Amino acid sequence: MAQVLPSPGVESHSFHHNTEDRDVTTFSPGTPPSRSGALPSMLYHHHRSTPSPDMIDIRSSSTSLLDTLDTQTLSSLLQPPSRKFLPSLLLWDEKGQSLYDSILATPSYYPYRVENTLLQKQISDIASTIASSTTDILVELGAGNLSKTALLLTALDSCLDSSSSSSSRAGNGKVVYYALDVDRSLLESSLAQLRKRTANLQHIELRSLLGTYEDGACWLSQPDLAPYRKTMVWLGNSIANLEREEASDLLAKFTSSQNNGMMQNLAGFLLGVDGCLDEEKVERAYNAPGGENRRWVLHALEAAGEQLQLHLCESEMFDEKNWRFEGRWDAGRQRYENYLVPLKRMEAVVKKGEKKVVLEEGEKVFVLGSGKWTARDVRGICEGPGLGLRRSWHSEGDDYGIYWLQPGKKRLDSGIDMKNDEEC
Repeated sequence: MAQVLPSPGVESHSFHHNTEDRDVTTFSPGTPPSRSGALPSMLYHHHRSTPSPDMIDIRSSSTSLLDTLDTQTLSSLLQPPSRKFLPSLLLWDEKGQSLYDSILATPSYYPYRVENTLLQKQISDIASTIASSTTDILVELGAGNLSKTALLLTALDSCLDSSSSSSSRAGNGKVVYYALDVDRSLLESSLAQLRKRTANLQHIELRSLLGTYEDGACWLSQPDLAPYRKTMVWLGNSIANLEREEASDLLAKFTSSQNNGMMQNLAGFLLGVDGCLDEEKVERAYNAPGGENRRWVLHALEAAGEQLQLHLCESEMFDEKNWRFEGRWDAGRQRYENYLVPLKRMEAVVKKGEKKVVLEEGEKVFVLGSGKWTARDVRGICEGPGLGLRRSWHSEGDDYGIYWLQPGKKRLDSGIDMKNDEEC
């Protein structure tokens, strides 16, 4: 298990600045030994409370969306009419994750069940594909409750046990798995549960990263990590919460180093993407009769109020009784969108009277969207970042796909040309 080490003489990486009110400590995260056999030491930050030794706080105080969520929230509500929104990051605190888990349990929410069934059916092939990529570091983006992770890691561990790849892997031959998410409490509890479910792993070590997707991409760009082969796992159709151009831009941050723009040492990207275009089915999934989706999206109001810390004797702006939930399917954009709509005109002064937020009755405030992308859509989104579609596994009817993507020019471990992507 990684230990917290003394900090004297250690310099920050270039993306860690503005450390006011933070402790800065050297941390050995349990990454694979370097090619020379030495463990690279990483820097982590934390706000007063001390994280688990297995957790690395990778937020940059100057740029991390987590550390600027209050200003983002204010800015989003100060936009002109018809352009106001609430950052979806507000939904992913511990309470938000619990509310989201209740959505996963509803009979109508098909994406979770379909992906889980597909994983169980194809897990051996998926795991062997990852194992054959000589991965050193496995990062799960937006890990959440890690409900499907034990299945993947157990199968991968078995593949590593039966293959010769572990003997050629750096240092002790271990793959280091990192769960990346934005909520500290959730990460700690989820990783503890994952350890119990995977107690017999022989070739995989478990760690976690506290930060956003952008923080993760920046952390992986550190020169110390350049020699290590990295695989990203992004399941649950989470990538489709972004617009297509945004998704492509984010993938590019993982394929190219944030330091010098050179290609990352990327082994592969495993994406779970929903391609269902059945409007009725999608509507039932994202607006369940029991109101689970409504309660989750309305939680953004509570989280926004906490971020803004209103300075008013009386403020009704973030009282959910003054709002209604509205969801709609946009067939042209293949996207389901969630809005919150004020039931009356409201205004509030925040930041000690410096700014006034005004919301008109009936004005739609965007919260979250979920795209539905076919294999052709996935291919198009990944072309810009230089990723090629190598393998894919699909549910019955081909609605849901799990895609294996790799750099499109050459495999970095072998130099083999990989221009001929599989046809989908």
